[in-house]
Amino acid sequence: MSLDHSFSVPRLAVSVFLVMLLAACGAPTPPPSSTQTPSPTSTPSTPSSPNPAPTTSPTLIASKTVSYQASDELFPNPERGFRVGAQLGHRIGAAELAWIDMPAMFRRGERVFQSYVSLQNFKTGPISEEYLAQLRGRLEEVRRVGLKTSLRFWYTWAETEVDAPRDVMMNHIRQLGPLLRDFSDVILTVQAGFIGAWGEWHSSANGLANDADRRAVVEALIRILPADRKVQLRYVEALKLFAPGGITEAQAFGDPVLSRIGHHNDCFMVNDRDAGTYGFSWQSIPNMAQRITEERAYLQQLAKYLPVGGEMCGDVPETGSDPFGRRTPEGQLAEFARFGWSWIANDFGYVDRWRAWGIYDTISRNLGYRLSLTESSVPETAKGSLRMSLTLKNTGWAAPVNPRAVRIVLREATGLGRAFSLEVPAEVRKWYAGGTYTLNVDRVLPAEMPAGTYQVLLHLADPYATLSARPEYAIRLANRGLWEAGTGYNDLKQTVRVER
Repeated sequence: MSLDHSFSVPRLAVSVFLVMLLAACGAPTPPPSSTQTPSPTSTPSTPSSPNPAPTTSPTLIASKTVSYQASDELFPNPERGFRVGAQLGHRIGAAELAWIDMPAMFRRGERVFQSYVSLQNFKTGPISEEYLAQLRGRLEEVRRVGLKTSLRFWYTWAETEVDAPRDVMMNHIRQLGPLLRDFSDVILTVQAGFIGAWGEWHSSANGLANDADRRAVVEALIRILPADRKVQLRYVEALKLFAPGGITEAQAFGDPVLSRIGHHNDCFMVNDRDAGTYGFSWQSIPNMAQRITEERAYLQQLAKYLPVGGEMCGDVPETGSDPFGRRTPEGQLAEFARFGWSWIANDFGYVDRWRAWGIYDTISRNLGYRLSLTESSVPETAKGSLRMSLTLKNTGWAAPVNPRAVRIVLREATGLGRAFSLEVPAEVRKWYAGGTYTLNVDRVLPAEMPAGTYQVLLHLADPYATLSARPEYAIRLANRGLWEAGTGYNDLKQTVRVER
């Protein structure tokens, strides 16, 4: 399998006799080779698979090519879109955990929410087992309903209050390790948090708003989280602690630290600095305008590989200055695209401005990935193995944030309707915004698969076993008439006859 960033699907010549024989059903198009060369700007991963490709070249078989039209329809998809914020865990004792209507979030089409978890009652000692049990119950509810959450832990909700000392904080991160690992399937990201007011890494009464302690928090979180989950950082200055020279694709998918970081902007568009996102400092900085411009360019380069989300925190933008052209609807849409946003709050900030400008639906449609099929080529018959291709494009603002299983599902067109899945090695996080990608499939058919006619479907499933079969966690393609809400499959409107 290989990924090709071009629009073309390779063809193999067929004999004149075969063309004449099949003329009644259209000119045949044999399946593509599985040895295409990837674009020089991409290094697709090739993970091992329990279903190895055949070692011998199969006989040329006529293929059917189907073209698809993209749709502008609005619909929810996992790990992207508008989100709300809520206190997942709050005070214990006088007030119980704050109530969250997660089913209502799901019904509204929200698939992501921001969870704030208070540790304010544990500033001097360990987190109680009672509180950990309540948090576990809340995360079980997240999974039951069909959502994912980005987590932030905090000690103080005001700049005048005291956070926890470093040793207490580090012990809390260790305590939270089992919980975060057990529910990593429904954790979208973890924000660095912990230090200072709102867990935003400033105003620490214990003096922890420094590079050494910030780095310690991130490294501790990376150690306790599974390798496929990332830690989001609030400021460009913080990202530079770990990636001073930027991030290459190889580092984004292989470096033990650089592959684990992301970015959250919690004051998007409030002013030219986004309230410290750029030029973060409480001191006067010479040439601030130049620094902001440089940091914006730096973040734009990183954003291709990072999960980016957040919220606004004020007017958009400040009335006195608009150096980056963000005062217009077009300027704000360009800003989302420039920094690859996957989710943003729609319950906080001046969201009504987007509605008044008529761009609310555009933002909803383009946050994160938006994948659509353009073409598929499937053989009319398959014996021993299946060789086919499909081409997708991503018109969203970002690639998928987390790994995802890619499966071709063959389902009996008649009879029992049994389904057989072929795992396809593919790295969907490299399906970057604005790109077109061809997925070539060359897989051995299961030995127990009987002869017959099969529908061909695409399943972009969550890779966690707890969620893999749940349709609400599968990616729906932006094409009309392909989505099966009951299974989470995308129907390619193709069939193949399996022979034995």
